[in-house]
Amino acid sequence: MRRSLLWLPCLCVALTLLSASRASADSAPTCAGKALPENPLTADTECMTEAGVSLTVPTGWTVAARGHAMLLDPPDGDSHLMLMSVDAADAASAVASAWQSYRPAESRPLRLVLPQDARNGWDERHLYEYVSAPNEKLVVYALAWRAGSHWTVTIVEASRATREKYAAGFGLLQESLQPAGFQRETFAGKAAHPLDAERIGLIKDFVTEQMQRFSIPGVGLSLIDGGKVVFEGGFGVKALGKPDPVGADTLFLAASDTKAMTTLLLAELVDEGKMRWDQPVTDVYPAFRLGDTDTTRQVRMRHLVCACTGLPRQDLEWFFNYAQATPESSLALLGTMQPTSRFGEVF
Repeated sequence: MRRSLLWLPCLCVALTLLSASRASADSAPTCAGKALPENPLTADTECMTEAGVSLTVPTGWTVAARGHAMLLDPPDGDSHLMLMSVDAADAASAVASAWQSYRPAESRPLRLVLPQDARNGWDERHLYEYVSAPNEKLVVYALAWRAGSHWTVTIVEASRATREKYAAGFGLLQESLQPAGFQRETFAGKAAHPLDAERIGLIKDFVTEQMQRFSIPGVGLSLIDGGKVVFEGGFGVKALGKPDPVGADTLFLAASDTKAMTTLLLAELVDEGKMRWDQPVTDVYPAFRLGDTDTTRQVRMRHLVCACTGLPRQDLEWFFNYAQATPESSLALLGTMQPTSRFGEVF
């Protein structure tokens, strides 16, 4: 499963949003409608830059103002986010201006530039990825997002350890960024259109266009409307260079689809009285073990679906061995995993 470059880890993250006009005192950064709060924050808090860009700052982070910038630090204190805004003719000029404000002496070779989809009120978005030395263990990139004539530039210097530990917090900050005046679309109270032949055709066209855009060899698709399957089929081939086509019955790796399914199955067992959410996992499955005895002792059934035990991700280990994996081998792998944060500290 592809993961966005925006989720790469971070030692020093600067989200830079520079404003063309000088901000007055009454347009200073605010949080929850007030002056910047005491730190660290005790709850997820809605904040706004002096340029009117809104965002949600996670629990445990610190917020401060420095000139026309808003500075954000995660709990460990080794990562920093700086928010400003820039007026520029194009994305490249906006990024260059942001770097000059953030770190004038910084000069890194540019690895690649990628366009991104316009969404959440942003009219144009670009990603700039930079080269870093292997011993730095950093990922360095810049994001240039435009709303109207104003560019929002995000400069990121990322250490993998910190970014991985606080991935949810960094993700919340990034995904919550909205330009001034933007209102998210809501479908509350709206009736869904039926999936007639015209709309099915539009969906199929969209899927094939995205396959071409991202060089995806094959896709399986089914559409359900009112409990009835209205389309099922496939597009493309199972493997590049081979003629075997994808069809309605082609098997795919389920990946994260299993999260919702597993949670539903656990909830049904709770409804049937066969287990409790607050019950120790070892009561339900005595052979359950994690690499740390204290963590194993604390895990309740609800913790199996919260990503809060402090254990690191094992995606690649599982991905490259899934064909040979069994329930027993998967549980045995869990028994070797050591926590990288305290129980319940991060999600």
